Amino acid sequence: MIEDLERSGLPVTQFATKRGLAIERLYRWKKRLSRARAQSEPRFAEVTLRPPARPAAIEIEIRGGVSIRFVGEGRVDDAIAILARLPVR
Repeated sequence: MIEDLERSGLPVTQFATKRGLAIERLYRWKKRLSRARAQSEPRFAEVTLRPPARPAAIEIEIRGGVSIRFVGEGRVDDAIAILARLPVR
């Protein structure tokens, strides 16, 4: 019924009179439907990503006093790839 009202483009009073409906009841249905639609619509919040205050760092200490440090935009995958190439003792 409310979809018919919206498609008709008529004011609520004219639509109700034309269909023989109580105007108050039609307003109530319309209000309930608009609340239900508002609750089911997804809501989004804008998110702003900021770079870290200081660059990320990964430091790995290996036996024998050797340490390897990855600083900046490097990914963990890069560190793993490099470590995989080191000779095993």
